[in-house]
Amino acid sequence: MTEDLDVWKVFLAVFNEGSVQDAAVKLNMESSSVSKKLQKLEKLLGVQLFDRTGRPFLPTPTAYELFPYAESMIHSREKISNILSDRVCDDSQIIRLMIGNTHAKYMPKMIQQYVAQNPRTRVNVIAPLDVEEFKQRLADIAFISGVIPLPDCVLLSRGKMVFMPVASKEYLEKNGPIETLQDLEHHHIFSSLYPSRYAFSVNYVLRKGQAVMNIPKTTSIRWSNVEMAKQAVLQGIGISLGFPLFHCIDEIERGELVPILNGWHRPSQENYVAIHTDDWKKPYLRRFADYMAKEFAKTEASCEARLKKAVPKALYDEYLR
Repeated sequence: MTEDLDVWKVFLAVFNEGSVQDAAVKLNMESSSVSKKLQKLEKLLGVQLFDRTGRPFLPTPTAYELFPYAESMIHSREKISNILSDRVCDDSQIIRLMIGNTHAKYMPKMIQQYVAQNPRTRVNVIAPLDVEEFKQRLADIAFISGVIPLPDCVLLSRGKMVFMPVASKEYLEKNGPIETLQDLEHHHIFSSLYPSRYAFSVNYVLRKGQAVMNIPKTTSIRWSNVEMAKQAVLQGIGISLGFPLFHCIDEIERGELVPILNGWHRPSQENYVAIHTDDWKKPYLRRFADYMAKEFAKTEASCEARLKKAVPKALYDEYLR
């Protein structure tokens, strides 16, 4: 069908331009291709459409008779194509998902599996998370951690975020063990919890059992991207007081990162999938939000099960307190 349309487009171009060469320029085609398509149309119709003895080509009476119908046909076919294209866009379910940069490892596969089961869905992933932009409706759904006031949103639990204080094995071999809060005094600590994009100071809240301590620290290097911070720790540039478990469980299992502080850790936070209340009424957004919450809860549970095998029971119980 497309081929049939192409030969009529060639006919119209030659009719208007007066030569194969000029028609080829207009259509962005090779002259030989234009000539072949024109010959194909003439063979199909059983008539000659142009007198080629002079320049420009002169349309035959048949060509003059066919011209308005060919022009109308091309216009109608293009209009049909546009209508169908618009319908595809209207039927597509575009979802704007806002996430933090810690979710890069697990998120692609989760989204791919959902889209494979829901082929009309289109997902626009926005990172990093910006709560104010989410409140301004620049995203439909967001991954939220901790207590954040979102009065006009539905919050779906996606498990608990467990934080791990860690250092690299080589760092500890070079600098000695880090077992008490006092041991933190001479170490570079990396975090993604800065109060602003220009701040270099963080007040860490750590707990062990019922005890809670505030540890103010200032660093000369800051990494607001969690993956960069992890690479800095792996390379022995400093330590972390709270990588999300799902972001570092692989390295803990391999022995590349080692838990420090003998049980002191950042308190766990509840994780949520947040969706605007009015968007919750839209079935395709509600289904996606529910799917992401359940899948990520499974991921968190799997990481916790792996941690249980990787550290002593007393430490495991403390981290999940």
